Amino acid sequence: MSDHVTVDRLQFSLTITFHYLFPILTMGLALFIAYFKTVSYAGRERHRLRFLRKTASERATAESAARFWAKVFAVNFGVGVVTGIPMEFQFGTNWAAFSNFAGGVIGQTLAMEGVFAFFAESVFLGIFLAGRNRVSARIHWISSLFMFAGSWLSGFFILATNAWMQHPVAYDRAGDRLQLSSLGGMLTNPWLPWQYAHNMSGAAITGAFVLAAMGAFFLLSDRHHEFARICVRVGVVGASRSSGPRLTIRTSSMR
Repeated sequence: MSDHVTVDRLQFSLTITFHYLFPILTMGLALFIAYFKTVSYAGRERHRLRFLRKTASERATAESAARFWAKVFAVNFGVGVVTGIPMEFQFGTNWAAFSNFAGGVIGQTLAMEGVFAFFAESVFLGIFLAGRNRVSARIHWISSLFMFAGSWLSGFFILATNAWMQHPVAYDRAGDRLQLSSLGGMLTNPWLPWQYAHNMSGAAITGAFVLAAMGAFFLLSDRHHEFARICVRVGVVGASRSSGPRLTIRTSSMR
């Protein structure tokens, strides 16, 4: 193997490893922001769903938690965008031959991630952050759900690309290039469900531990007690419920 290929691999691995620290937290936080906002908006003391049986005080705390973590989400989202831009250039600088050969296939899902998921996530994040006193409570709640959906849809399209690179499907060869023969076939790649479930359970665990860690910090600092308790409680429960399925997914995917 030539030295420049080794350097290209090392450079790309460093870039993508550093970048991935941010999307994994973004996707994890989106889940819990949607949960906190749902509790704040729909919770009541006699709700038929147990997880929404909340007092007015608990709903107010959940609202403050949603607002706090949305700000963290926004900063993390912005840094993730900035650190992701070099990867786009490195597809051309480091892997030009592969991009020319397979760009007709992987370019589809990468473009869909940007056009649908990324922009939807950005728009609804803006509504959630800036529209609290400008839109109705229902629209504000819906924006949190779409923010969560956008971030997880973004992960789906990226992992669809990766799944194709591991297990190519639904393509035709036209000369020295590949062309996508079926978008549906690519999005139903048998490798994709396992990769997606594995990745998103990891995102949920990451977000849960960050919640619990922040709550523990505030408890040890003797500050913001109600906020700290809800973060620790939701974080610990979320991590425990996500860890079990992750072990099952990992075991099943290795068979």
